[in-house]
Amino acid sequence: MQLRIYDPRVIAIDLRHRRCGFAIFEGPRVLLDFGTLALPGKDDNESKARLLGFLRLADPTMAVVKKERWESLEADPGIKPFAELIRRHFDSKDALIRLLAQDAVNTTFGNLGCTTKAEISAALARIFPELVWQLPPERKPWQSEHPRQSVFDAIALGLAYWQNETSQLAAVS
Repeated sequence: MQLRIYDPRVIAIDLRHRRCGFAIFEGPRVLLDFGTLALPGKDDNESKARLLGFLRLADPTMAVVKKERWESLEADPGIKPFAELIRRHFDSKDALIRLLAQDAVNTTFGNLGCTTKAEISAALARIFPELVWQLPPERKPWQSEHPRQSVFDAIALGLAYWQNETSQLAAVS
């Protein structure tokens, strides 16, 4: 494996209707910040300014977004302006937006024996103990998903990205 002077700062974004979960990583082992951002309406300039200010403050060198969600932006016009804002921000910095398929996330956590979102969330809480108090309750089939689940989905996406990135580095070396 190659020696790296620094680990890049990567933001994993889980785009949802009306909100997005995010996780900021500095390298594969350091979770700097996580949470959700409200995305109230497609023409809400205040929300756009808040998202842009957040991206400037976080100063990531790369974004990771779920491939299936990014490619289906036409189906949800409520988040399309926010996705365009993210794209313009990263284009202006000459930074990458990496798309990662859900299959890569499933494979990463399948290797740990996790098959459901609840199992993945519990595994994430074991990896990052600061997440324990935010662990969403296990969902019954008739219940809707807990709003904090988008945070755990973003963290899982970020870890799957790092897992794929380090395995590609090992294959190249």
